[in-house]
Amino acid sequence: MGNQAHRPPRRLILVKHGQPDIDPAAPPSTWLLSERGREAAIALAARLDTFDPVAIVSSTELKAFETALAMASLLGLPVGQDEGLCEQRNEVGGFKDQAVFEAQVEAMFREPHALVLGEETGEAARQRFADALDRQMAAHPDGTLIVVAHGRIISLWAAEVLGVEAMALWKRLGLANALVIPSDTDGFEIIA
Repeated sequence: MGNQAHRPPRRLILVKHGQPDIDPAAPPSTWLLSERGREAAIALAARLDTFDPVAIVSSTELKAFETALAMASLLGLPVGQDEGLCEQRNEVGGFKDQAVFEAQVEAMFREPHALVLGEETGEAARQRFADALDRQMAAHPDGTLIVVAHGRIISLWAAEVLGVEAMALWKRLGLANALVIPSDTDGFEIIA
């Protein structure tokens, strides 16, 4: 067993993707990262560099993957992908105005076992995400892991694991923001 004093602290950093180029006619999973989102991702990477990340893994959705690639360009890390890190499935519902969408998100958080938004319950999405995080944490057992994902799925997971109120976290976690969780999952910090 090596000298544990020189190992970086174990942390999990969950990053919400940057601002996408929204195309109301296309499914959200196909939206690309905007130039503004790319710039914000690089700026966030500079703030996260102090955590000495060892790997970046992203959702397979384009806006998340492109966020991860932008961060990796500054951090000098390769980017992996895991389909289990994708957002709660919502591809066929069509584009909604912000108030309607927020009401549906709130209902999904309130009733995670019911199908109230999209094609997947909140609980099914949370379990899929938790399984993917377990896989990625096992694949990267040392140091800080950055996972680039999505607001609803991060909030669903954090509500279960960290005991936070999902809707409040979802509203607080902005685009290209990071939820930094220490190894003991005792508390968290949001870095904007």
